[in-house]
Amino acid sequence: MGVSASVIGWLLGTAGTAALGAVFPLVNIELYLLGVVPTVQSVPWWAFALAAAIGQVAAKTLFYLAGKGGFALGERLSKRVQKERTGRWAAWVERFPQRTQDHPWWGMTVLAVSAVPGIPPFSLMSLLSGAAGLPLLGYLAASLVGRIGHFLIVAGAPELVSWLGS
Repeated sequence: MGVSASVIGWLLGTAGTAALGAVFPLVNIELYLLGVVPTVQSVPWWAFALAAAIGQVAAKTLFYLAGKGGFALGERLSKRVQKERTGRWAAWVERFPQRTQDHPWWGMTVLAVSAVPGIPPFSLMSLLSGAAGLPLLGYLAASLVGRIGHFLIVAGAPELVSWLGS
């Protein structure tokens, strides 16, 4: 039994929407999933979650590469990243690159765990992971684990609400 063109289309569309939302924050993949998952019966909710994670991590890899120095960020984003930081989070963000260089597994674990709730923001963590010298495969693996967890929660929410209501 093969996969229908409709299912492939929905999954590619979801991955594309997630990739677009990763670069243009006005496109919100979480809202997309909350609207699409309950209405499209031909695609399992977990498949939408996997497609969203793959699309978002693919696009956020641009932030990782920018952090590694692969290319320059746009002027507006560079100013935002360079803003003076204060407080507890700022100190943590400043220590992250050195800790990651000293202990790469620590950096990958922090990235995977923080990617689930998105705190600190996944864009910032992607940039910091590149700047800290986290290996690309480590970045991709940790990011996928965390974002799959995130999107399984988001895409599973309508199913859970439906199940609790019955």
